[in-house]
Amino acid sequence: MDFETYWRNLIHRVYVEQEELRGPEERLYRLSCIYGETMVDGVEAYFERRFDEYDSDIAALNESGFQHIAADFAEARNVMFGESPLMKDLIDPVVCSLLNEDKSVANEMEKIATIYSRLIDSLPDLLDCRDRIGLENQLFEL
Repeated sequence: MDFETYWRNLIHRVYVEQEELRGPEERLYRLSCIYGETMVDGVEAYFERRFDEYDSDIAALNESGFQHIAADFAEARNVMFGESPLMKDLIDPVVCSLLNEDKSVANEMEKIATIYSRLIDSLPDLLDCRDRIGLENQLFEL
């Protein structure tokens, strides 16, 4: 099966069937989501959409050898939310003020932009790793 078919099936399993992924498939899914949410819409969007998956995503990054990417996300988390627990009622107002470019968060926006610039250079490596995981585990063919 090609990747696109595999991915559609995987998304169906996760979102419709509510299947909990494990092992290589979970790591492949997480790396794909981290890449997609961040590359397309930025660090703020990652936290807005995946805040409840943050700890597991960081573990997947570290397990895959992407400690530098995990460190960038940890730095972004700290810049945006400090040490506060990542909960929707905290995430939404912070992300909204960043996306609206409120002057009150200009310093944070500059820091996030710097982190995003570093991530843009590294994120494509997640897709290479995703493909390796999929091929080695015969989940799809390229």
